[in-house]
Amino acid sequence: MRFSAAEAVIASGIDRAELKALLPRVDPSRVPVWPAARWFRLLWAPGITAVAMPWGIYVRPDRLTAPLAQLGPLMVHELSHIEQWRSLGPIRWLRSYVGDYMRGRRAGLGHRVAYHRIGLEVEARDIAARLAG
Repeated sequence: MRFSAAEAVIASGIDRAELKALLPRVDPSRVPVWPAARWFRLLWAPGITAVAMPWGIYVRPDRLTAPLAQLGPLMVHELSHIEQWRSLGPIRWLRSYVGDYMRGRRAGLGHRVAYHRIGLEVEARDIAARLAG
């Protein structure tokens, strides 16, 4: 199954004007969503459902069996990461993301807590909650 992130955004009733205002560098109709191949998912930490890359979003295939309307919040979260990447550029994005995670781990936090405290993840969750919550 391949579709555009816009299809899930529209199906879930997310306000597209507000989405555009919050994520001005991202056009959801131009962001493809693909099932993530098994080899790619093997690289993911436990509990990860989707990964955004600058060119599209990869989702665990079992999540793609849900109705598109249920995927809206996940799409907004991942579109937020694409916005961050385009805003910060790849080096600053990676420095921020990995830096926050490593600071958490060095402070003695477990993987899950360190991951949830990554500033870019917090921002993406906040945007998704605001638009789809």
